[in-house]
Amino acid sequence: MAGPSMPVRKNLAKQGKALPDGGTGSGGRFPIRNEADLKKAIQSIGRVKAGDRPKVIAFIKRRAAALNLSALIPSSWS
Repeated sequence: MAGPSMPVRKNLAKQGKALPDGGTGSGGRFPIRNEADLKKAIQSIGRVKAGDRPKVIAFIKRRAAALNLSALIPSSWS
């Protein structure tokens, strides 16, 4: 199943529910609107460049906390 469209991603980035795309044109990276999105983001962390990983993990943790789903964060991320 495909993720949200570019306009939706841009809107989510403005709302803080996705990371800004950094000029790649995708609209927003790691859109996290709900539990399913959170699980996908956690699962895809291995595809993130090593230098970007701490920033992405911090974002995922913030979104998990906002959704009251912090229990889903892997213990190795502490």
